[in-house]
Order: sequence, then C-alpha cells, then structure tokens
Amino acid sequence: MISILKGQVEKIVVGDKYNMVDVLTDSGVGYRVIVLAKDSYVQGNLVKLFTSFQVREDSQTLYGFATESVRDFFELLLTVSGIGPKIAIAVLSAYSVDDVASFVVNKDHQSLSKVSGLGSKGAQKIVVDLENRLTGLDLKLSKSGVGGNLMHRELSEALKSLGFSGEALKGYLEKAENLLIK
Repeated sequence: MISILKGQVEKIVVGDKYNMVDVLTDSGVGYRVIVLAKDSYVQGNLVKLFTSFQVREDSQTLYGFATESVRDFFELLLTVSGIGPKIAIAVLSAYSVDDVASFVVNKDHQSLSKVSGLGSKGAQKIVVDLENRLTGLDLKLSKSGVGGNLMHRELSEALKSLGFSGEALKGYLEKAENLLIK
C-alpha cells in the first residue's frame, strides 16, 4: 500500500472532475496520481501527497491529497454503499471537507446532489451513512468549519447536562472557542 508519495511534478493533466499529476520520486519511479480538480500543482515543483491506493477488478489507481485529513475523508466516503473513488473525488473537488461534513450534519442532501454523477439517491446515502460517524472522526477541521460546530454542540450539551445555562454556559463556550483558536 502506498500512503505517502514525495517527488517532483513531471506532468499535469487537467480534467473536468479531477486532475492527474505524474510524480517522479527520488528513486526514479514515476507515479500517475489522480488529484482534486481544485488543488493546483506546478510542473517541476516538489510535492508531498497523502495517497489512497484503490484496487479494482480492472484497474489499480492512486489518489493523492494535499492533507492527511482530506485523504481520510475520501476513504470514509468510499465506505458508503454505491460511492466509488470517482464519485468521492468529484465530491471533494466540488466541496471542501468542511462543506461535505456540514451537509451531512445538517442532512442537506440537496446540496450534495449537485455534484456531477452523484444524484439525489447517492447524496441521501452519504448523509444517512455518515451522519453518526463524523463526530468520532478527527478531521482536523478549522474552527469555523463543521468540526468546530460539532465540538461546540457537544460541549454545549455536556455543560447543559451539568446544570449550566444562560450567561454561565455562554461564557464557558466562549472560553473553549478561544482555546481552540490558539
């Protein structure tokens, strides 16, 4: 299994739903990697990609991501029945991980269904299958993103169960948010 790839970008192939980059490693081996359409790479630059190696009956394909958390979310999308690597890469090319997680938390399958090739039923499957699995996943999301919102909600519920309310609750939540920023 190939999980991290470092090397020089030799060639970039731009597509509609995703791009491909050819990466030449120091050992002289070149890999063609499918990357998100929204990520930009420059020919000749060194890159480090977090990869997901997908083996299918008719192909062996390497998918590359700028961060480990995006790669992990890609692999989480693949656990949804009926969602393959091409649809997962299309979803993450169209939306950030924060956006997709927010759609799942808010049960907003309509926004997800706008991804080319996904459709309404596929978007509903993603929402239903992932809604209970996002809270335990360390997505390393920004404070303003859904990771912060989930943490805020869980902390709020915990403090309420301990009897905090009103201004005291609000004060503790603000303190927690300030700690997250640092």
